[in-house]
Amino acid sequence: MRINTNKAMGSLMKRAIALSWTALVALPTGAALAQDSVNDDDIIFTLDPIIIYARRVAEQLNEAPIAVSVQADEDLGTGASDRLGDLAKTAPNVMGFDSNGLSYVVRGVGSQSTQGLNNEVGVGIFLDEVYIGRAFGAPQYLDDLEQTEIIRGSQSTIYGRNTIGGAVNLVTRRPGAELGGEIELSVGENGYQRVRAAADVPLSEDGRWLSRTFLSFTKQPDGITNLSTGRDDRAVDALSGRFSVSGELGDYTKLYFSIDHEKVDDNGDGRWAPVSLALNHQSNLDFPALTTQRKGGAMLRVEHEFENFWFRSVTAARKFNYDLSLDGDFSSGPYNPGVGNFELQQGQVGKHRQISQEFRIGSYTQEVSQTGDFSWHAGLFAMGEKFEGHQYYDLASVSLSQVSQNGLVSDAVAYSAFANMKYQATDRLGLHGGLRFTREEKDGDVYVSSASGTFFFGPAQTGSASVTSTNVSAEVGFDYKLSDETLLYGRASQGFKSGGIAQFFDATGNVNTYDPETSLTVEAGVKTQLLDDRLSLDVTIFNTEWKDQQSNVFISDFQRVTANASSATSRGLEIGLDARLSDELRLRGSYGYLDSKFDDFRYTYFSAGAGSNVTVDYSGNPIPLAPKHSASLTLNWEKDLRNGRTFFANGTYSYRSAYTFDPVAVYEQSPTHLVDAAVGLRGDNWEAKLWATNLLDEDYLSNYFLFGATNFGIAAPGRTVGFTVKREW
Repeated sequence: MRINTNKAMGSLMKRAIALSWTALVALPTGAALAQDSVNDDDIIFTLDPIIIYARRVAEQLNEAPIAVSVQADEDLGTGASDRLGDLAKTAPNVMGFDSNGLSYVVRGVGSQSTQGLNNEVGVGIFLDEVYIGRAFGAPQYLDDLEQTEIIRGSQSTIYGRNTIGGAVNLVTRRPGAELGGEIELSVGENGYQRVRAAADVPLSEDGRWLSRTFLSFTKQPDGITNLSTGRDDRAVDALSGRFSVSGELGDYTKLYFSIDHEKVDDNGDGRWAPVSLALNHQSNLDFPALTTQRKGGAMLRVEHEFENFWFRSVTAARKFNYDLSLDGDFSSGPYNPGVGNFELQQGQVGKHRQISQEFRIGSYTQEVSQTGDFSWHAGLFAMGEKFEGHQYYDLASVSLSQVSQNGLVSDAVAYSAFANMKYQATDRLGLHGGLRFTREEKDGDVYVSSASGTFFFGPAQTGSASVTSTNVSAEVGFDYKLSDETLLYGRASQGFKSGGIAQFFDATGNVNTYDPETSLTVEAGVKTQLLDDRLSLDVTIFNTEWKDQQSNVFISDFQRVTANASSATSRGLEIGLDARLSDELRLRGSYGYLDSKFDDFRYTYFSAGAGSNVTVDYSGNPIPLAPKHSASLTLNWEKDLRNGRTFFANGTYSYRSAYTFDPVAVYEQSPTHLVDAAVGLRGDNWEAKLWATNLLDEDYLSNYFLFGATNFGIAAPGRTVGFTVKREW
């Protein structure tokens, strides 16, 4: 049953948290915990340490003075966190949204108020430390990953530009030391099919050179019935693969090379529909929509250990192509040209290329324990990009070679130098800081054309522009060990998101350019291990000031541009826990509270329809995709059987309170309650499981926009039940 009010959910959340804490204290150890203390000899189960790379060095999660949500390989894959957006389900104050590719909003900060060509993100995505320059370039499926990390809060000093909200790390599995492989077969409702296979092959007898090959095929129905054509469950077909090699060049030099590719074809008829239809998993479209994506890249990582410091080089090249077309009037008629009701088409085509190089050096004493110790790492980064694309909109009868379109051809280069360091002031107090200098140069050619003569984007015109920006971002912080089990930390960090060139012309007829936006995050947190390392708890409070936010604004009744039109504030609280209730049972949970709104979002334009200037004021409105409450609970149970096999069951509950999709805030998504579950049996080298995603068949929107006076949306996938078998050798 869906709960429709935030007031009711607030009461429910308080009760749920109270019950969770009661159960947490009461369940784990029974009579043993009824005593005032626990004898070390009685402890037979504890939490395993979690190693993260969020600060570009390996460290334990409970010792890192930073807010991070981690999912390990056992949490990823078919029937679990399978697609890139699924990572948001268990991370507090994190949302994923698909608008021209998957992007994230962390603590209300992202790129959710801009649409168009060549948009840059506000939460950076990194694949094996390689920055993925645009949302379309990110992988759609979480294939063959060792671990994922969502780092919350501004991260510019370590990660660079376009991390004003945070960063997402995707860490791939490395080649195995022995000859082996695995294959996984999955089937599900409405024609869901998936095949994943991998092979580890040593390339040398001494084990210094290893390789891994991974392939995946997925056919995933969209679960939407098109009333116009009568067709339903049109499939998304995805094929992806990765080949990697790791090796040692002598005793002090390591090398890692990988190449990956993903091909995604969406054969659906388009999913946009009036909200009343969308929430019933229906559309009513008569134009044959199609989306194709091709993305991939290669990277080479070289590490060398010198006597007094380490050196790392990461060289990468990535690219993506996309082509999408959809129904331009979002309906199947009726059409009456005499009164302006036309059958329309629209779409977008683009390609992006990037080459990047990063050098890092650092000390061996990152884990500082002695008073007076000093650790550091520093580096240089350079990246070149080229984008070419256009949007089109026209009568459905017009050929693609004749459609009205606006386009952008852009080149960009970015350079940065950075350093991060830590000083151990006492045996308990550590001080750390960082600094990054960034310079960007962008050139762009913009055009509007209409060979059909319909001029849907206005009169034909061309123009060029260049923008250059520099930024210095800093971070300062501390960590203090209250005890061997408890860490207190705080930090203040600045964020920087690139300015750029849009595919629009402004009210004066010049090419639309916009400035960078910045953020300042101040946060404090505590991490502690309790109950003899059976329970890990972390609590973070934060405040983010977001300045010069890039947003789409209107300059006429039908024309819009990208402008630095708004500022915003978000503040809140995050709680995470991980508890080993027994040697068979593990409980994880998260809760986020977020208060985020536009401080100033006001602009004026001349409306021909009104015959006067019109002032738009969104000040005080909630930031899109920033629910006030977010929570999750994950329970994993494993039971060893007498025959040497293991029975397992797991489930994840994810909650988001009501939220909006745009600054207008006309439509509000009702609170969502999502449940994923699996049950299965595992042997020495095989596994079989029955799984379900969105078990409660919750109806909600994955995307939304306001078109005229009508609310349109795309339905998120409903319940899917499937079965997976896996074999290793």
